[in-house]
Amino acid sequence: MTKERELTIAERNLEGCLDTAASWLDTARSYLQASATKDTGPAGHRIASAAQAIGAVRDTIGSHLGPDRSPLTPYAYLLRHQAAFDYLSRRYSEVAWSAGEVVHRLAQGVEHPGAGEAFEAARASLAQASVYVRAASRDADMHLEAFPLALPVEPVQTTPADATSSITARLGDDSERLARAAYGALHDRGEQRMSGSDFRQLSSWTATTRILTGRLLLHVAASMPEGPVQSGFKEAAIALRQSSQAWKGAAEAWVDIVDLADPREHPPLHPPGLDLVRRGQVVQMPATDPHPAVVISRTAATRVGQLLFGPQWEPEQGPGAPRPAADVLADAQGPGSLAASLYRLPSAGWQMAAATPWAVKRAGAGLVADVPEHRPPGWDKNRRFYPVHPREVERLVGAYSTVMTAEQATAGALLDTARRAGVPVPRAILDASAHRAVAEEQRFAPTRQVQAQPKDLPRAHVPIDLVLGRRPGQRQ
Repeated sequence: MTKERELTIAERNLEGCLDTAASWLDTARSYLQASATKDTGPAGHRIASAAQAIGAVRDTIGSHLGPDRSPLTPYAYLLRHQAAFDYLSRRYSEVAWSAGEVVHRLAQGVEHPGAGEAFEAARASLAQASVYVRAASRDADMHLEAFPLALPVEPVQTTPADATSSITARLGDDSERLARAAYGALHDRGEQRMSGSDFRQLSSWTATTRILTGRLLLHVAASMPEGPVQSGFKEAAIALRQSSQAWKGAAEAWVDIVDLADPREHPPLHPPGLDLVRRGQVVQMPATDPHPAVVISRTAATRVGQLLFGPQWEPEQGPGAPRPAADVLADAQGPGSLAASLYRLPSAGWQMAAATPWAVKRAGAGLVADVPEHRPPGWDKNRRFYPVHPREVERLVGAYSTVMTAEQATAGALLDTARRAGVPVPRAILDASAHRAVAEEQRFAPTRQVQAQPKDLPRAHVPIDLVLGRRPGQRQ
């Protein structure tokens, strides 16, 4: 029997068994509702939970797809492969088996004989569905165990009341949101387009996050015994410092450029003349709300600072006295888990750096600058701003190309540190596959009425050393 034929039969068997199980659960619920006077009891309340568990994997997949089934994240492209379907089918089978065990326990606690029989029939159908799928999903890609739930690009603010033990998990969520925002910027799919002001502010906050993260690693390393893990923390801190400098350079590249669609960030302007004031012709720059990704990047910086300095810390306060390194490691569940959690930051930053040049390319017609050396010949000197020159666009693109290289090096250093501490990072394999999809999709990135285009845009690439778990330059 061919693999395709075997899969088709397994899928049909799975669908039939789940439909049968759902029908028996409905029957049990109707028995319990008919016999109950006030309350169906714990069994009745838990039927809905069992039904929701069966659809958990489906909901995770759906979060990566839009209403038109188009991808919202690069991870959605991983679902195109049969090995991914095999893995997801196997996950369905595990959920079905677990749901069957829940139903079996429910059957033991009900007094209505019809409901008990219905529960047992549902359990048998769920167990049968699990067996069918396991037999047909031998080629499952187990790296998809780290397949994430796609979170909306909506900031979740931090407060001093947050437990420091939850910071690393919430940093992971912030990174998930930023990665989705980066994909939206690459394909121009977000509800709110990221502007030049947004990219400058995001770059500045990300530079702050990286320098704080490097300081955090050095603080922890100072309390550790000498060895490969301590060396890994110090090497990662150096990489984070270089990444911070790259992000700072990207932010500074926007200083003389204004995005007319969102001129929140602009060079200092000369005060208006008295004549204009008297005639009432003075207008203020429009104020627009920042993109949610900017708020998320500031939140990420705050979380790292709170992990290092305490829950009361805010970016405006500046550095303070660090918390005991033992408390930091306890909140992060050890040095390996800390490195694995912090890896998510440069992973998302790498995606943002890959998407930014394309967003700049689309906004080219709406960008103006005030750099005297690039002012077009014959341009009226009384008109301070002029359409951005292609060289200035190339300078922006080059800045984010430097960021992407630095973020990849940082991600590799943190992965290496986690491995030295004996903590696997299955998410890294998933990220590498997703980033390859980004690199392939960039050639189809949409553009609209671009006036000044750089000749060559940097493309996202996945260093083979990172994919294979080696440090750059290390022999196999």
